[in-house]
Amino acid sequence: MKFIKAISGLIISFVLLYLVFKKISFTELLSYIKNVKIGYLIVALFIGFFLLLFRSYRWRLIIKEYKNFGIPIFFEATVLGLFFNTILPFRMGDLIQGYVLSKKTAIPKSLTFSSVLMERFVDLFPPVVFIIIGSFFIVLPGQVSLFLSSLLLFFLVFGFYFILKFKKIVITTVNKLSTRIKLFQKINIFMKNFYIALENFKDKFLLGKVFSLTFLLWIGYSFNMWLICLSLDINLPSIMSSFLVQAITSLSVVIPSSPGYIGSWEFMGMLALSIFNIEKTKAVAFSLLSHIIGILSVVILGVIFVFKELNLLNYFKQEVKNET
Repeated sequence: MKFIKAISGLIISFVLLYLVFKKISFTELLSYIKNVKIGYLIVALFIGFFLLLFRSYRWRLIIKEYKNFGIPIFFEATVLGLFFNTILPFRMGDLIQGYVLSKKTAIPKSLTFSSVLMERFVDLFPPVVFIIIGSFFIVLPGQVSLFLSSLLLFFLVFGFYFILKFKKIVITTVNKLSTRIKLFQKINIFMKNFYIALENFKDKFLLGKVFSLTFLLWIGYSFNMWLICLSLDINLPSIMSSFLVQAITSLSVVIPSSPGYIGSWEFMGMLALSIFNIEKTKAVAFSLLSHIIGILSVVILGVIFVFKELNLLNYFKQEVKNET
């Protein structure tokens, strides 16, 4: 099954890359990249490092048990998770992120994994909201229409409500299955810890803080998109347009593709700029640069932390083998 998923992801990436590079001038593409205003990219890269720290702080807020541990632990785990999501399939980085935090804090892995899942869930809201708002001011392509975005937001909100509303039914069902099927024993532990993470969101102050930080994060990501556009002399109607560009481009992470969102990122970035009638070759240059700047800080720090935690990651690899 994993092999089929991996092959499917590679095929999707190949098809999307073909669509991206179809009928563009490679001479022009290289010219755009060669003449890029490097100062804007350096500022965007610096902001990228800062946003990783900001993201780590937000993760620390999600679970009350985390308050006794310092930000550096969360920063390292966050970077390693994103780094391995960039180079490994099946979002293995999410597991590694939870695993590293668990080993450094002695908090159960099921709780750290559930908090990573919660963090990813929260991150789905801003792009959908920005696209819905943007749809009232500009005509969007069919792939990210108001209807599809509203439908996705409905399922996100409804799913969140359903999980909270029917907690007892879910827990009882999983409990019964865990007595018969060995696999459900681990699922049972995970679900209980997942609800611990959810219970914290009943605190309206915490919920408001997490969502406020999330939108501040997305302001930072969007500002970086604006800087990258400036580096290529792409003139968007306003800085607010970069919010829509970031929102559409970020949806690439939900498209099944190869590790690092290769192909899907470039396609969605090109699609985002097509809204503003940016010439395709220049839009492709933007997609490539935004992808590189987006992952460069993660790759640089990830390599440093990998060498620092080599023994820990080898132990994780052995545990995964034992469980499978």
